[in-house]
Amino acid sequence: MKPFLQQEAVDETTLPWLEDAQKLGEQPAADWVRALRHTGAEAFSHAGFPQPGREGWQYTSLRPLTQARFHYAPEPVKFDVKVLPPQLLQDSARIVLVNGQYQPDLSAAPQGVTVMSLMDASVQIEGLEEHLVTVGDLAAAPFKALNAAYMHDGAVVAVKDDADIAQPLEVLFYNIGSAAESPAIHPRCLYWLGKNSGLTVIERHAGMGAYFTNIYTGIALEPAARLKLYKLEEESAAACHFSYTALQQQKDSSFEGFNYAAGGKLVRQEYQNLLIDSGISCRVSGVYLLKDQQCHDFTVLTDHFEPDGKSVQHFKGVVDDQARSVFQGKIHVRRAAQKTDGNQLNHALLLSEKAEASFKPELEIYADDVKCSHGAASGQLDDDALFYLQSRGIPLAQAKSLLIESFLNAALAEVSFAPAREVYEERIRAWLRH
Repeated sequence: MKPFLQQEAVDETTLPWLEDAQKLGEQPAADWVRALRHTGAEAFSHAGFPQPGREGWQYTSLRPLTQARFHYAPEPVKFDVKVLPPQLLQDSARIVLVNGQYQPDLSAAPQGVTVMSLMDASVQIEGLEEHLVTVGDLAAAPFKALNAAYMHDGAVVAVKDDADIAQPLEVLFYNIGSAAESPAIHPRCLYWLGKNSGLTVIERHAGMGAYFTNIYTGIALEPAARLKLYKLEEESAAACHFSYTALQQQKDSSFEGFNYAAGGKLVRQEYQNLLIDSGISCRVSGVYLLKDQQCHDFTVLTDHFEPDGKSVQHFKGVVDDQARSVFQGKIHVRRAAQKTDGNQLNHALLLSEKAEASFKPELEIYADDVKCSHGAASGQLDDDALFYLQSRGIPLAQAKSLLIESFLNAALAEVSFAPAREVYEERIRAWLRH
């Protein structure tokens, strides 16, 4: 194998981010893991961070990330288990990752579900690389490349054929930083569901202190598999959170993904949804609640390859103070994907004059028998509705909260798992109280 890092290809901005990757790349690992680390480091060394104005990054400033100093910390972090939040659902199973590292002593999977650390899985599960080796041009996705360069931490969740798992699984990603140590965390995870299997996951991201978490999640759904994935992004106020979800669905599979985003100072959640066969259902929706100077970016691509697919991208958000939201959504329908039903919609509610919402909705259609639509809009609270509520004796603050809840409830109605919907409703009410 050629040298892990070619020094002449690295500029002064990328070098600090790759110094530790070179050390990691020299450690023993499965051949495909070492090859992926090398490919990722080389791609990031050439591409670096996206520059202002680059396609896909026009609306999101990386200054909160690039002006900070984050360091890869490979050693297990010492922590008191009391800092971990309690389980969201009493009857769920839970697995825990702290600073990206799987904690088997704090984890218990539902019966019928296999969970192991990424490094253990890399040598024990045959065919794993097919779902965890990044597809596409890494140079065009620098944070995906950076994650590949640091591929070490993470977990694999696998469900066998015909196993319909009734017990929900909570996956807790808890990150710990401090003034003295601001870690860069790069977990790589996989949900792999066999034929005609089913699983419900609540994925929670939280932490304390300053840190940068850069997650790559592969999702592989075999024919007729069913995954419900409900995310809560509640990172600390000093954190930067980047995630890339690579979803690949086979015939007659279904995916219901919902995102609640309210934490972190800089957040980008990106989805690449590949619907490679017929009869597939894919829903990626969410709500975001932003204040102060937060910036949240949702970038979603859904690619229909074959006929009779259905996809939804629905997001609603509330933006206050000097916060900024970004939604970039694209539905791509290939020539063979006749009878596709695709719908994309994003609405943002701006609560202050300095709040901003940017949209880039796209449809790219090459089939002639489809039903596809898209739309995006931002606006303020309805003055007439506020006046009406106040005329009924409702105080102004409460009237605003009622209208905001009503606005967001339309998105929550798409959550089919009632316990998750109730968690989201409670989070929204708590945010409005503060």
